[in-house]
Amino acid sequence: MSEIEERLKEFMEQEVKSCTMDFGGITPLYVYRMWGGAVTVNYYMATGLKEL
Repeated sequence: MSEIEERLKEFMEQEVKSCTMDFGGITPLYVYRMWGGAVTVNYYMATGLKEL
């Protein structure tokens, strides 16, 4: 698992646990905004979300 996939997995688990969001609502754009634009919305992020 790549570093971005690990970060995404951890982020998604935290969002679901906090009842902020369910897995289906977490999109690449949502992650981009929540991470303050630190990671670009690109193929790898979108692919990582699909795999998780």
